[in-house]
Formats: sequence, C-alpha cells, structure tokens
Amino acid sequence: MSSYHRILFPVDFSPAAMAMVPAVIEMAQRFDATVTVLNAFNLVREYNLAPCFEATGDSKPAPILYSPALKELRDQRKESLDEFARSQFPNIKHSTKIEDGDPESVIRWIAERENIDLIMMPTRGLGRFRRLLLGSVTAKVLHDVVCPVFTSAHEPDPALTSPSGFRSIICAVDLDLEAERIFKAAALFARTYGAKICLLHIDSLSKEKDQPPIAVELRRLYDQVLAEDRDGAGNEISLRILGSTIPHGIRQMALEQNADLLVVGRGNTTGTLSRAWSNLYRIIRESPCPVLSV
Repeated sequence: MSSYHRILFPVDFSPAAMAMVPAVIEMAQRFDATVTVLNAFNLVREYNLAPCFEATGDSKPAPILYSPALKELRDQRKESLDEFARSQFPNIKHSTKIEDGDPESVIRWIAERENIDLIMMPTRGLGRFRRLLLGSVTAKVLHDVVCPVFTSAHEPDPALTSPSGFRSIICAVDLDLEAERIFKAAALFARTYGAKICLLHIDSLSKEKDQPPIAVELRRLYDQVLAEDRDGAGNEISLRILGSTIPHGIRQMALEQNADLLVVGRGNTTGTLSRAWSNLYRIIRESPCPVLSV
C-alpha cells in the first residue's frame, strides 16, 4: 500500500498557513516524509503571465528579469522562507523553494516535477463571506492536481490538528471507479494511526430497501481492495448509508462519529461527486475536520 514520502507545503506566511504546521509535522514524522516548503513570488500583477509553466514541460521556466528593488525583495522573501522552515521544522527533513508565478500554477508545476505524494494546505476564504467560500488557490489546486490534497477544517479561525493524530476516520465513497483509491487512502491512515474507520456510502438517492445489499457490497469491496494488506487496516470498521443530501449528511456523520479525518474522492470519474465540482468544495467547506481528497 502506498505511503506519503514527499509532502508539499505551500506557505504564504498567513495565520492559516501557520496553523497548518502541526499537521505537517505530524504527517512528516508519522510517514518519515520529506517536506518541501514552497512559496510563490507573485507580488506584482504585471508579472502574473510569466513564466508560462504549461509551455515549459519539465524544464524550469526562464527567470524573470526583476528590477533591483524587486530582486532584493525576492531575496528577502527567500531568506524569510528559509528561516520559517528552519524554525518550524527543526527535526524534519525539508527543503525550501521559491518560484515565480501565480500560486496555483507554481504548486501544480512543483507537484508534478518533484513527484509529490501529498499536498497539505489550508482552506481560506476572504472577507465577510469566507465561511461560504474556499480560497481560490485551494479550489484550483483541488481541481488541477493529480496527487492527494490534505486540507484543514474550514472554520472561521484556523484550527490546529491534534498532535495525537487521527483516531476516527470517515471514508465516504460511491460504488464507482474511485472507490479503490479512496479505500486504500483511508485504510493507510487507519492502519498507521490504529484508528477506527466508518465506511459511508454517499449516494443519497439510494432507497431504504437497497441499503442492506449496498452495505454488504461496500464491505465486500473494501475487503477485496485491502486483501493484500497483511497488517490490517484498523481496529474497528463500521458501515453507514447516507440518507440525506451529501455535504450536510457527511458533516452530520462526521460529528456523530467524532471524526478527525474525512477521506473522499475528487470526482475524477463518473459518480456522485463528479456530477458537480461544487459538491467537493461544499464537502470540504462544511466538514468539521480536515479532509483528504484523493
């Protein structure tokens, strides 16, 4: 079963990013991972169109010719990034990178170029409606990148992840082509942390008479996917069928299970989540705990 050996942590020095540090430390220590601390230098709007990452492939884009004042500012930002990483991750294997360009393009490019296993970033809306929105960078990263993305709970104030890790996990799946990937991700955390896991079928259109067969099939597929995992996947497994609208129902189940991690798919295949990308955003926005989307 795959693990997370290369973690990408994009930072903008905001309170939300600072609040994410304990979760990154916990994940890096647990999986013996190397953390890449990344900052996108994108202060001047006129420079937004350069470099063009899409046109460069795997090669590094040509450097931007900044004015002396902007070059000094960029150098200062790199020093701040290095100091941030040294102070926050003193006992964690890490590296720092500062790249020119808009944050979402930089994150996507580095994730692909560095073969990143996991991106960890906060959700952050701005202004009086922040509780109703995901940050635009987070939304674009969720939509564009291939690797799993771990997002913090989307609360009015940044929430710290418990240093003790994860003890109760919700694994929300539809019985589609994404189920195997979601099962494996949830089982990895359940096994690593000794957590209990709740398999939640998220097709809210299911009829009550269909629920027993669905539950049996859900458990059968889970056991089949994890058959090769000799270490097991958790101390306790339960099954639930969602009987309400998806975002609200998942939130209520997470509260009922006292969940500290929600694992969901990204809607990359035909299924419940892929019918509208807003479903994924709403699930993350309304979740009372961090979300791992795979």
